[in-house]
Amino acid sequence: MNLAIVTGTTKGIGAALRDVLAVDADSLVITLSRAPTTIESPVNIQLDVSDLLAIKPAFAEAMAHAGNRQFEHAVLINNAGVVSPVGTFDQIGATETANNLMVNIAAPMILAGLFASATRHIAKQRLVVNISSGAAKRAIAGWSAYCAAKAALEMATRVAALEASASDQSLSICSLAPGVVDTAMQGLIRETTESEFPDVARFRAMKADGVLRDAHDVAAEIVALIAKGKLTNGGNFDIRELTQ
Repeated sequence: MNLAIVTGTTKGIGAALRDVLAVDADSLVITLSRAPTTIESPVNIQLDVSDLLAIKPAFAEAMAHAGNRQFEHAVLINNAGVVSPVGTFDQIGATETANNLMVNIAAPMILAGLFASATRHIAKQRLVVNISSGAAKRAIAGWSAYCAAKAALEMATRVAALEASASDQSLSICSLAPGVVDTAMQGLIRETTESEFPDVARFRAMKADGVLRDAHDVAAEIVALIAKGKLTNGGNFDIRELTQ
């Protein structure tokens, strides 16, 4: 029996990951999302990860479903993310900026710590996958909060992996950039104005030209990379480099 916990499964890559993982009858799949707990899912716990104080009790509820079972492998995929606010650094609002940082960096750090502690004695091998972005490595006008948060997430990943390598060989922590995927987030990006996001024309062209990848195809690749042990401790990976 394996354990998989995925955040941000209401739509996009998260929903696709939920669907791909749920096919495996030997896996307990638990999702954490803003969707109501009645959503069709193996086990779904309603959680808005921007509410940092709600994360610990929601995660405890999720782990209660694991009970006293022992798992061969356990994985946490920190997928929940937001691109907003989009706009120049001197025009974006404080509330939206704070929300971006809570969702994209604070929440995954908190969840990774909770996962590491909760699975220490119930799983032989454990993996945290933080979903990152090419924006972590490249400055993009209009995305100051998103770029900063994803860059911070990759550094936090490296630090946590360094600490794990010194104290817990059963735990691996990495980040993975999934490339350009046809999701609702991409739709929101295309709706911005050029003054807010100077590169908007390129993103609209990617949709028109069919460059964006299907979320389920990307989710299947992520699950395959996990199964094959390709996501090793401390890596800041790009899916395009791993699947060529």
